[in-house]
Amino acid sequence: MRKAILVLLSAAALVLAPSAASSGGEEPRGGPPGEVPVCLVTEAHPDQERTIEVPAFVATVLTRVTLSYAGACAEYGESAPRGEGTLTAYSQVWQGEPQAVGLVFPSETLQGLPYDPPTAGLWCYDKDGNGEVDPMMECSGGYEDALHLGEDFRTEVDSPFTYVLTNWNPMGHMPPGIYDTPHFDVHFYTNPNEERLAIRPGPCDVLVHCDDYPLGKNLPEARYLHPDFQDLNAIEPAMGNHLTDLTGPEHNGEPFTHTFIYGTWDGEVTFYEPMVTHEWYSGLSEGTLADGCFPIKQPEAFQEAGWYPTEYCTRYRENRDELTTSLEGFAYHEAG
Repeated sequence: MRKAILVLLSAAALVLAPSAASSGGEEPRGGPPGEVPVCLVTEAHPDQERTIEVPAFVATVLTRVTLSYAGACAEYGESAPRGEGTLTAYSQVWQGEPQAVGLVFPSETLQGLPYDPPTAGLWCYDKDGNGEVDPMMECSGGYEDALHLGEDFRTEVDSPFTYVLTNWNPMGHMPPGIYDTPHFDVHFYTNPNEERLAIRPGPCDVLVHCDDYPLGKNLPEARYLHPDFQDLNAIEPAMGNHLTDLTGPEHNGEPFTHTFIYGTWDGEVTFYEPMVTHEWYSGLSEGTLADGCFPIKQPEAFQEAGWYPTEYCTRYRENRDELTTSLEGFAYHEAG
């Protein structure tokens, strides 16, 4: 058996020879039934990726003993430094259908993250009018990085997602006693970045401009939202309104580890947001927690036709020392 696996791996390595290497954006050919896509990456050519189809057990071996990873090769979008590493937006498409839209970063990103001050100070307002800005009470957003997905995904795939806004919150945020632990907000946005940036800070509600506040309170029709998600007035500048699932474990006596938020603005669903604690990511990279996918409660209808996710996933790729947070399980919906 071992010899057979080595032969398969050797053959796979030949597929990624420099003369045959291709970018992650190349559309792979369909293979025999029962085979799965895997992005083949070797130690000899770590910057070259090639989608191949192999039996599932071979894919499992490849992701253990090479730098390969599950699914079609990614199209990488924008990247930004954070901590001692980077944050990068990515997407995976297989035979014209999205497999994943996500954020990937090396585990070293979890080291050296900023804690003091607790915010980059991009979205602040002197709410009490004392002439000073309190970074804890009068600033929003933590440390943010807006990362556009790759051009091929944004222009060729019928899905509304265009960029990933990642916010590192070293002290967490409201409500107190629930989300006030160090965590990442990973927003997958559907509206233009310019529209998001136009949501101004001010004295209303959490910290939003009073002229913008009514736009945040203008919720989509009920059929476009799952009924468990409630408006708690969590309207933030440069983000929008955050609708929370009050049936979630963190609202019912359990500690916050990860959760899902629907975002809205001016009558539209504008972002899908997994929130994941620093502790959860650390547990994944240390091997004390397992990879997993978690269901996204679905609305009755969708405002725009396209591919929408049914789950969000958190994973650690041990062979690559990478953490991922992704939307997956895509299903196609017509406009409601």
